[in-house]
Amino acid sequence: MAWVPISLLGLLLLAVPLYDMWEDATALSWAVTTTAVENAPLIVLSLTLVYGGVRLGRSGWEPEYVWTVTKWNVGVAAGIALLYALVIALQLWAMHDLKPWILALDGVLFGSIAAFGAGVYNARRRRTEADLERSREEYRTLTNDVLDTSEVATFVLDDDCRVVWINEATAEYFGLERSAVVGRDKRELITERIAERVADSECFRERLFEAYEHNEGTVEFECHITAGPDREERWLKHWSKPVESGRYEGGRIEHYTDITATKRREQELDARERTLREMYEVISDPERDLDAKVEALVDVGRDLFDAEYGSFARIDTDTGEYRIEAVRCETADREAGDVIPLAQTHCQRLVEEDRTVQFEARPFDVPERSYGTDTGFEMYVGTPVYVDDTLYGSLCFLDREEADPFDDWELTMVELMGNWIGYELDRKRLLEERRRRLREEESKFEEVVEGVDNYAIFALDDEGRVVSWNEGAARIKGYDEDEIVGEHFSVFYTVEDVEDDLPEELLAEARETGRAHHEGWRVREDGTRFWADVTIAARRDADGDLQGYTKVVEDMTEQRERQRALEHERERLEFMNRIIRHNILNGLNLVDARAGLLADEYVTDEAASDHLRTIRERVDDLADVIDTMRTFMDAVVHESEHETHPVSLRDALDEKVELARDAHPDAAFTTHDLPDPDTTVVGDDLVGEVFENVLSNAVVHNDKETPEVDVWTTRTTCEVQLDAETDAVIPDVDADRPAVETTEAERPALAVHVADNGPGIPDDEKETVVRKGVSELNEPGNGFGLYLVKEMMHAYGGSIEVRDNDARDDARGTVFDLVFPLAEEEANGNG
Repeated sequence: MAWVPISLLGLLLLAVPLYDMWEDATALSWAVTTTAVENAPLIVLSLTLVYGGVRLGRSGWEPEYVWTVTKWNVGVAAGIALLYALVIALQLWAMHDLKPWILALDGVLFGSIAAFGAGVYNARRRRTEADLERSREEYRTLTNDVLDTSEVATFVLDDDCRVVWINEATAEYFGLERSAVVGRDKRELITERIAERVADSECFRERLFEAYEHNEGTVEFECHITAGPDREERWLKHWSKPVESGRYEGGRIEHYTDITATKRREQELDARERTLREMYEVISDPERDLDAKVEALVDVGRDLFDAEYGSFARIDTDTGEYRIEAVRCETADREAGDVIPLAQTHCQRLVEEDRTVQFEARPFDVPERSYGTDTGFEMYVGTPVYVDDTLYGSLCFLDREEADPFDDWELTMVELMGNWIGYELDRKRLLEERRRRLREEESKFEEVVEGVDNYAIFALDDEGRVVSWNEGAARIKGYDEDEIVGEHFSVFYTVEDVEDDLPEELLAEARETGRAHHEGWRVREDGTRFWADVTIAARRDADGDLQGYTKVVEDMTEQRERQRALEHERERLEFMNRIIRHNILNGLNLVDARAGLLADEYVTDEAASDHLRTIRERVDDLADVIDTMRTFMDAVVHESEHETHPVSLRDALDEKVELARDAHPDAAFTTHDLPDPDTTVVGDDLVGEVFENVLSNAVVHNDKETPEVDVWTTRTTCEVQLDAETDAVIPDVDADRPAVETTEAERPALAVHVADNGPGIPDDEKETVVRKGVSELNEPGNGFGLYLVKEMMHAYGGSIEVRDNDARDDARGTVFDLVFPLAEEEANGNG
């Protein structure tokens, strides 16, 4: 009944012209026709409003729209009426009268405002309609031109799981037509139409039904559409989520993306991985020999190219023969050992072009090749096999039917197979050659071993049992060959070593590292012990498999006794060194201190003072001798083998020259042409003592009022003795060691020259002043320091020479030339 107020308003407004007509006829005596014409527009408008309300009620519009029209109509009428009432009230209040023409103009104004509002409303409505039409067009474009042409099949479902929209891709993937499925329950479609196309349809249906039931979150999975008369095989990825807003809120949107290309690529990669795994398993199988591995690789290649024939053959280009070494085929009557003319094979082209040859379909200019069978082959892949950079043969795969195009990976695989076969054949050739040389060397070694009698050399098997015996073993250990062969080598060890598993530990070390070395007591056949130097070396064949051990034993009992005697002698020297350093030197210091007290406080007589001065000078001389002896004995006792190391010559010279300046303030010391601090020579911690003694000698034996000492260096060479194995410099004092084989070589060196202005040394004494023996050093100060210098220079592999100081006009003075071999890194750098 929302239309009723509109019609009632029309009837109410109809009363106005009717009243006006009655008043005109009665009060103004107007003719009825005249007043009717005057009020006709108002009567028509009132009746129109009444009719409009009735028509609106019969239009069938929803009540909410009818109420909208009613509210606008009644509201605008009430608004205008209120405005008129306000204007009339103001005129009556101000003028106590009404001005009709003002009221008429106000009506025009009110109508204009109402018309403006209606116009604005109409314009907005038209804009809204235009926007709506544009949205509809965009929607149609999105759905028809974009989503419909998308390769992603899309379903839109409402909250009742009914299909409200699908795109064209669904027809291609699932065979659905839009007109036949819109409005239908998606679950029925799955059961009746969709699931039958999907592999594992029951799982597919259950996953979708579960998603529809809960309608929560995103669901993703893959499904496989099987091939059929009306469809291709394809893989789809399902993705769906709830619709969270809009008209279909509570529904669900589903996408099915075609991932067939990706899945086929994955399948291709899986197939390649399987091929690689098969190839690896074949070439790494220790149970197969090379021939079995080649046959297995031919099978792998046949599967790779889907070929009916595969072979590996030796090619003799001189005779034109194709000798089959491995063949795998389905129908061709060929087997290993068959020889075919090379001209009957496509491998002839491979030889001519010297590269991998392949064709999926035989070119028109390539004649048929039957490989000695009934018919020719249309597909061919072949790669050359090289051994020692020389063509050995070919690995090929053939089929009588044309094939799909090969990709680079397949061709790479066949080339890898051919390369591996060539590598293994080359390796087999080298191993056979190595075995031959090894047999020859073993034969020669056995002949040499049989003639050695100062070493025990014998072989053990892989468990440590004796398998061979030489004359030296019989002499050192006391067993005859027939007594010991077959026995475990642990019989040579003491009971304590056997209990500690020493024999097994040595075998384990030799097995893991290749060699084991040990020194210790061993037991002869008669039960006596001897000190042995033992080396055990593992013996392996050309394949690296353990064959046994070779054991070399040297009887070191006498050498050990000599070494122990030397150690005892060193202990005695050490004891003597301590006595000199602590007892004698402390006693001399006490004598010097007491003599000093006497000279300072108690002795006033000149003769007695001379005696005390002599005593103190002799004490100082003896202290110097003891200090020199201490230094030398330290070198002998603690550095018994004179182990040397690189020493900075500049640092040692600077330190000792500065010390000499402090000790002899009346002397003048000059240095020039000194080496860089990083220049090193062969030496040890006593290099400074060498310089200190030479510098002191240049001042102490100088008769000038102002002794002058000049120090400089030059580059030179020297003859040194080298260890024949290590090329290390060997000190002269150790050169006669019987265990070391030496050679002589010229080595870059650095010469230190110390010149003085003293009285000089006569020519007949220059050779002997630094070469005095121990028996000549009877008096303190009679050459102990120079003896130390001589011994240490020899220990460094260097030399000391004495000559006149020709640089001085008066030909006075002496020059000591100290020649030091450069350290190894310096010598190599200069070289």
